[in-house]
Amino acid sequence: MLGTAAKSSIPRKDGPWLHAWHDPVASIKAKSECVRLVDLNGDSSNILLVADERDKKMRVYKGTSVVSEHQLLDQPVSMCVFYTSDSSSSTPAIGIAGGPYVFIYRHLRPYFKFTLPFVDLDPQDESIWAEMDSGNVDAEAGWQMLQQARDSGAVMSSWSLDLLSMEDEMARAQYVAGKRGVEHKQHTVVTCMETLRKDTDAEDAVSSLVIGTENNQVLILDPSGAKVICHASLPSTPSILAVTGLYDIEWRIVVACRDGKLYTIKSGEMKGQAVVQGTVIELETQPNALARIEKSIYVTTMDAQLSCYHIKGRKLFSVALPAPATCTGVAKISRSRVVEALIVSLANGEVRLYNGKHLIHVMQFDDVVVAMRWGQMGREQNSCAFIGRSGSLTLKMMSRQANLEKSGADSGPPAEQDVPLRVPKKTKLYVEQSEREVDNAIHMHRVFQRDLCKLRLTTARSYVKIITSGEAGVSTGGG
Repeated sequence: MLGTAAKSSIPRKDGPWLHAWHDPVASIKAKSECVRLVDLNGDSSNILLVADERDKKMRVYKGTSVVSEHQLLDQPVSMCVFYTSDSSSSTPAIGIAGGPYVFIYRHLRPYFKFTLPFVDLDPQDESIWAEMDSGNVDAEAGWQMLQQARDSGAVMSSWSLDLLSMEDEMARAQYVAGKRGVEHKQHTVVTCMETLRKDTDAEDAVSSLVIGTENNQVLILDPSGAKVICHASLPSTPSILAVTGLYDIEWRIVVACRDGKLYTIKSGEMKGQAVVQGTVIELETQPNALARIEKSIYVTTMDAQLSCYHIKGRKLFSVALPAPATCTGVAKISRSRVVEALIVSLANGEVRLYNGKHLIHVMQFDDVVVAMRWGQMGREQNSCAFIGRSGSLTLKMMSRQANLEKSGADSGPPAEQDVPLRVPKKTKLYVEQSEREVDNAIHMHRVFQRDLCKLRLTTARSYVKIITSGEAGVSTGGG
C-alpha cells in the first residue's frame, strides 16, 4: 500500500484528497500524455509508467520505487497502453510515439515499430527533384526553380526546405549530389495519440491506437498496431484528442487543432468509415487541455478560461480561472453511482476539482503541476499521480468519504447575500426632499425636458458652425 511507504513531511488539509507520497527530486519531465497507470503483470496491482522527455527513458514505478528504466528510441510525444487480444492471460502492449514511428513494447521490451504512411508530394516539388536526379537540371537551377515553386504556393518537402535554407552554392551542390539515387519520400510525425476500445468498455478490452499526424490526418490502427483501418482528414493539425465510444458500435473523437478550433470525427454508416461533422467549435484563444465527460466537452484555453460545450456545439458555460491552466484530468469514481469530476491544474500551483461548473475543492501545491494521471495505483482504485514543473512526483488518493456531488459544492449566491445591509435612518431633510419631489413632479419633469432641448439645440448650432467654417474633416496631426 502507498500509505505504508509515505514520505509526507507536514500533514495538510487536502479536503477529499489523502496525501500518499511525494518525491521532490524525481527529476521527471513529461506531459500528461506520457504518464499512464496500468496493470502490467495481470495481478490487479497497477504500476506507474512515465516516458521521460529529458533523458528519453521509460520509468516504471511500483509503489514508491523505480523498479526499472528503459531507454527509448526517440523523443516521446505520447504513450498509450492497449490490449491486442481478449485472452484473460494477455498482458497489455505499450505504444510510444516518437517522430514518424510508434514503438510498441511487450513485457517492457521493443516488439514492433509502426511507420506512419508517407505524405503525397507536391507535383511541382517532385518534378524538380526528378529533373535534378536525372542530371537535366543542376543544383543552382533547381534551387531557383524551388524558390519559384515556393512563391507560387507549392507545398515544399523536407528536402526542398533544407536546400532552400542553404546559402552556400557549394553546399547546395553537395546536398543535391548526396540525394541522387535516393527515393524521394516525405515523412510526417505524430502529434498526439490515444486509444479506442473495440467492442466492450472494460479496462482490459481490446483497443486500437488513434494517432494524430502533422499532415492534418487522424488515423485508427488495428488492435495489433500494424495497419491503418480508418482515417480522416482535418483542415488543421491535431494537437489534443478526446476519444469515446466503441469502434464496433459507435465512436466519437473530439480533436483540438492548432487553428484554435474543435472538430468532431464520428463513425460513419459503414464500419471503417469516419465522418468529420460540420459543427465546428471556434475558441477565442488556443486550447491547452481537453477532456470529455458524458455529453460535455471541457476545454481550457490560454486566456485562463474553462469552457464547456455540448457535443452538438452549443456552449453551456464558461468559468474564469485565477491563472492559466496547465493540464486537466477526469476523476471517475464508481460507487452506488458513477461520478465524474474534472481536475484542473493552474499555473499558480492550484489544483481545482470541478463537478460541472461547481467548484468542489481547491488544493495548493508547492510546485506547478504540468502532468497528471487518474486511475488505480497499486490496489487503490481512486489515485492520481501529479508531476511538477521542477520534476517532482506526488501521489494522492481520493478519500472514500469524499463527496463530489454538486450538492456538496458551494453553489448559488454567496452566504453574504442573506446578511442585511446597514441602511442609515431617514433624516428630516431626506423626508422633506421626498415630499417636494412628489408635490412638484410635473414641474420638475418639464424643466428637465426644457434643459434637454436647449442642450440639443446648442449642440446642433455648434455642429453647423463647424461645417460652415470648413473646420470639419481637416486633420491637424503631423505627418
